[in-house]
Amino acid sequence: MTLPAELSALLDPAAYPHPCGNIEVVETHISWVILTGELVYKVKKPVAFSFIDFSTLARRRHFCEEELRCNRAFAPSLYLAVVPVTAGPDGVRMGGDGDVVEWAVKMRQFPQSAQLDRLLESGGLRNDRLEAFGASLAARHRQQPGRRYPPDELDRRVLAPVRDNFRDLEALDWMADHGRLLERARQGTAAATGAARERLAERLSSGAIRECHGDLHLSNLVLLDDAVCAFDCLEFDPDLRWIDPMSDVAFLFMDCLVRDRADLAYGFLDGYLGASGDYRGCETLAFYAAYRSMVRAKVAALRRGQARDEAAASGLERRALDHVRWTADWLGRPPGRLLLMCGLSGSGKSHLARRLAPRLPAVRLRSDVARKVGAGLDPAAGAGDGVGQGLYAAERTEALYEELAAVTAALLRGGEHVIVDATFLDRRRRDRFAAAARLAGSLARVIWCDAPAALLEARIEQRRRQGGDPSDADLAVLAAQRRTFEPPGAEEGVIRVDTSSAWDDDALVDLTRRLLDV
Repeated sequence: MTLPAELSALLDPAAYPHPCGNIEVVETHISWVILTGELVYKVKKPVAFSFIDFSTLARRRHFCEEELRCNRAFAPSLYLAVVPVTAGPDGVRMGGDGDVVEWAVKMRQFPQSAQLDRLLESGGLRNDRLEAFGASLAARHRQQPGRRYPPDELDRRVLAPVRDNFRDLEALDWMADHGRLLERARQGTAAATGAARERLAERLSSGAIRECHGDLHLSNLVLLDDAVCAFDCLEFDPDLRWIDPMSDVAFLFMDCLVRDRADLAYGFLDGYLGASGDYRGCETLAFYAAYRSMVRAKVAALRRGQARDEAAASGLERRALDHVRWTADWLGRPPGRLLLMCGLSGSGKSHLARRLAPRLPAVRLRSDVARKVGAGLDPAAGAGDGVGQGLYAAERTEALYEELAAVTAALLRGGEHVIVDATFLDRRRRDRFAAAARLAGSLARVIWCDAPAALLEARIEQRRRQGGDPSDADLAVLAAQRRTFEPPGAEEGVIRVDTSSAWDDDALVDLTRRLLDV
């Protein structure tokens, strides 16, 4: 148990106005979390760092109230109230009528085994749950109010926190022995900043900024009622919470990658992008993932200074260095590879691309989603436009492919494999993307999905009846596609896939290896 002496009475069940089970304390670098059985109480430490100030009782009360407000946007059923810790004739109590000596956030308790970091360790974390959480997070981000900031705010709001991570780590005496590693991460970060600067500034001024979670990693996610729920929002600094949603996404994305679970990282990302269509935001992903990794490095390094024994200090030092090393390696990746899905509507392109994305792993850009979001529609909304009309007019389709090509090139240069999930029926468009890949120092392959005509028609009809799919293709669209389709040739690096039957995992793994062997 790690509570300070003045709060040690809270280890006694008699200090609570409700029955308690076995009381446990979980300590972080800024708080004590007291588990009592059915309820949890989170008490903030009286600490002051460069990025946080809980040094007075009034400030700790304020930030308890902020924690309650912020978290109710993500986990309303978990967060209950802010309660005083009092000292009276009967001693220190949670609640009560004595003098207030501290404040706590009161929450419902859940099994720690349900936290996603624990589920991952036990082998119980499934890709489909993170994919579904990605979609729900996109909806939450969309519901949050947006803000615009002038371009000259870029340094203070986005770049300064990145520099602060390196400055705070450099100030630690023991980090001097790892100066070369830290410098490699710094140089990679500088290059990533340069590559993303224009997009970062554009998003800052365009209203993309939202009040986000701010601390979205596996330890702050829990599986409740068969759905992933985020808790423990970052409450202590609005500037670290009013951020680009892609910074929120990058934190969980990075946390999965550091734990060698790229499948979970890219499955979560695919779920998010499929619901948000924020493909332009992906141009900032490498930058924000590196930033988030350095945040975790700094947190581990600060906790090393609070460690109570050498073994704990050594473990936290290793964790900090692992994050610095991951950052340096992440930002030193070679260009990624490009895969173009190709085929008539109903040929199973999107189904196969969705399964491939976490396995390669790759970022999937889906034209149907981009088209809808670009028009201000929900991805699953029907456009109601005929062949070559409205959203599907030639000039709008041309602009759509131009934008996807620009995003593709940026991601390839940053080291991402990319799947462009579109029909690619004409050779000219496929050649344009292949040229973009070559300019990025990469190569492209075409995955031609094919199935019998009757099956294509049956799939399209089934999709139409079910609804909710970003594709608006109907039988009239299919007929028009058949008239204009230019099948890819061997010189395009094509792999033809028969999608008339289901692919098992072994076949998918084999296809993945073939695709990466460019």
